[in-house]
Amino acid sequence: AVVSTQSTGDDKRETEKSRNNLESYVINMKVLLEEDELYRAASTEEELEKMQEALRAETDWLEEESWGETFVVFNARLAKIEDYCDPVTKRVDEMKARPSAIADLKQAFNLTEQFLQKIYNQTEELRYHTATELENLEKLMTSTKEWLETTTAAQDALPKNVDPVLKLEAMTTKRTALERDLYYLVRKPIPQWYKDKLKSMMDALKNSTKTEEGKKTEEGKKTEEEEAKEEAKAEETAEGDKSEEVPVEAPGEEKTNEKPAEEKVEERPAEETTSSEEQPKQESKDIEKEEL
Repeated sequence: AVVSTQSTGDDKRETEKSRNNLESYVINMKVLLEEDELYRAASTEEELEKMQEALRAETDWLEEESWGETFVVFNARLAKIEDYCDPVTKRVDEMKARPSAIADLKQAFNLTEQFLQKIYNQTEELRYHTATELENLEKLMTSTKEWLETTTAAQDALPKNVDPVLKLEAMTTKRTALERDLYYLVRKPIPQWYKDKLKSMMDALKNSTKTEEGKKTEEGKKTEEEEAKEEAKAEETAEGDKSEEVPVEAPGEEKTNEKPAEEKVEERPAEETTSSEEQPKQESKDIEKEEL
């Protein structure tokens, strides 16, 4: 009895869930076909009429005859109505996802080209990928590019209400194949001989760099010594020029030397005056001596 009750409860919940799924699908599709321009563009007139008629009939059944039905019935009716709508729904899904899928495929082209260019820029002695591996990858990329270009042109020529020729599944498959071969070469283990050769080249480069730095240091020292010698010569030349210079008297000094001469010239009459005044006194003294 307990098992029977539990089973009945599970069936009831499953039935309610299935009924809700059917109702939601019918309501959403009716809105999309009436309001979404992309869905209407992806449908032919015949397809649009069939879908709308099937959705109306399903709505009537849900409202009038669905009560008491099991989840098995609801699931079967949902599958049937989806069959009417799937062609249009898939076209819309393809149209929405196509730009992103094309961009992803072109990105795979770019990565492949960058990898090949990097390898071809190296000398052959530094390549550890075989020529066959590189050639096969390049051929796969080229053929995929041609396929995308041709198929895109064909797709652009089709109306939107026709099943596409450029499909997401095909683009995903081709992108996966190209990326698989690319990443195989990118992640290919580096052989020991390549590591040894690369190490030898790096050591040689380091030694060459040290030698160049040593030369630059020696040249720098020589330059400093030459500059010091030139500065010493310049100083000796400047000192020699100073010792040979003749001192020139300033105009002010000449005027100062002339003044004492003028003063001496002016003093001479004073001395003469003094001696002339003292002469009569001396004569009077001599007369007095004679009288005595």
